[in-house]
Amino acid sequence: MSRRATKKSSSFDLKEPKKPNAPYEAKALRAPKEPKAIRAPKEPKAIRAPKEAKAIRAPKKPALEKGPLATLTPLGSDPVAVIILAAGQGKRLKSARPKVLHELMGRALLDHVLHAASFLSPSLIVVVTGVGAEMVEAAAPKWPNLVFVRQERQLGTGHATLTAAAALADFLGPCVIIPGDVPLISPQTLLDLLAAHKALGADLSCLTVSVDDAAAYGRIVRDQDGWLLKIVEAKDATEAEAHILEINTGVYVIEAKPLFSALKALKPNNVQGEYYLTDVVAEFRARGLTAAAVMSPDPDEAVGVNDRLDLARAQAILRSKINASWLLAGVTMADPATTYIEAAVRLSPDVTLGPGVVLTGATKVESGAVVGPYVCLKDVWVGPGVVLAPGQSWTKARIFRENQTPNLLVSFGRRRRVRHLNHKHGKR
Repeated sequence: MSRRATKKSSSFDLKEPKKPNAPYEAKALRAPKEPKAIRAPKEPKAIRAPKEAKAIRAPKKPALEKGPLATLTPLGSDPVAVIILAAGQGKRLKSARPKVLHELMGRALLDHVLHAASFLSPSLIVVVTGVGAEMVEAAAPKWPNLVFVRQERQLGTGHATLTAAAALADFLGPCVIIPGDVPLISPQTLLDLLAAHKALGADLSCLTVSVDDAAAYGRIVRDQDGWLLKIVEAKDATEAEAHILEINTGVYVIEAKPLFSALKALKPNNVQGEYYLTDVVAEFRARGLTAAAVMSPDPDEAVGVNDRLDLARAQAILRSKINASWLLAGVTMADPATTYIEAAVRLSPDVTLGPGVVLTGATKVESGAVVGPYVCLKDVWVGPGVVLAPGQSWTKARIFRENQTPNLLVSFGRRRRVRHLNHKHGKR
């Protein structure tokens, strides 16, 4: 009995080592699973800086920092009003369309002026309309600070400016007066003029340029101290005044209160029998107020559009400036002289344009895209890396690479879908 008991006891003792199941408990402590939850690489993917960079494509804003008085801008919170004179008929254009609605690089002349004026952050923009007023007002942007007043009878620039008096009855700050037919005026020049006006403490400041041929522009007459004495219209200039090469651009900064008071005192004592805004200078001087002439370094900005020749000249200047700005922004042009890019077009760095390319409307071309020779695009979005073969024409389309495969393009525009660009060139 004792032997069997001893055997059972030893058998029981041998099974006892299985009791420790520590390895199973250790499985619950598998720390490696916790590091998997901390996947730091996913956070960097969310921070895609290149997409933000693509949004900064316009070359015009950086250009604002190149002006001689750039350190004085922005000008602070002082209120500024803008008066745009857009009542003229433009008889020499020989057109039923109002003068300020003629287009320059895809924008109406008035739109170019409004764009430049908007950089002043004005409290109010007053557009004086006249001939074709309904057409002008309908075509203008619907800005909350933009109002229209009508000059029923075209009696000169002085009378047109006085028409804005009711809209600015409660305004006491400086008024920036701009003709609606000077589309090349730049935002920086307007900012510089306003800054100079404030720095000089002038009551009136006139923007001037120096030219080789003053032609029909008003002459700037200064006093012995360099202050503006008067502005003489070409038709009313004496022989000595006709030789002056510093001319009036028609752009002014004038304090509102003395401006409208002086305008009411003007007399039409000139060949045209009109009320000239230029006569306000002599009226200010007679009242003991200060008048300054501020010269712009770029005479091209004074180009006014009175006929088709002026329009073509202004287009050539603006086209060259637009192309130069995109070249400086990182766009390659095989032949800038034959490349046409309208003002509203947006291009990314590393875009390549072949000779004879025409980009119009709201066209947008992404980085790395190659637009072949003589391609015409209107309101088209070209995706990154797309290569467009020569001679194509697209309107209101989106073209991009599918699965990053070269020469395999997908386009959406008026329900058209194109898979290959190896076919015969022609209008799509």
